[in-house]
Amino acid sequence: MLWVGIVLAVQGFGSFLTERAWDTEFGVTALLPDSTPSWVGLLVGVVGLAVIAMTAPRSRGSARD
Repeated sequence: MLWVGIVLAVQGFGSFLTERAWDTEFGVTALLPDSTPSWVGLLVGVVGLAVIAMTAPRSRGSARD
């Protein structure tokens, strides 16, 4: 599941930045219709970060006994 989060974050933020900087579609936004707002790529990136945060190992305090 961690890989899913990484892919979503890279695709989402990459799509958003590519569309803003070079006015071209990349990754996730290339699959969506033209009428889709540009912030959708940003939303996909945030969802990817949320998935990473949920699946990342909790190392603080869990190893102590």
